[in-house]
Amino acid sequence: MTESIRTVCHGCRQVTQYRDDAGSIRPMVLPGSGTVWADRAPGGMVEQPCPECGDGEDPGWLPGFVSPV
Repeated sequence: MTESIRTVCHGCRQVTQYRDDAGSIRPMVLPGSGTVWADRAPGGMVEQPCPECGDGEDPGWLPGFVSPV
């Protein structure tokens, strides 16, 4: 079986923080859901497909490895 390499989509990813065993706080990137929120009117947020990965077979991920910026 060939291992496929993929990257978390930077368009819909989420970033959170966690505290490791030494007590340091570090960022942790979570894969997205393939959707983003857009402000269409004052107070009117709508959920729509991510422009980068929303139409892909595996929303939230992009094929191939892309270094994080």
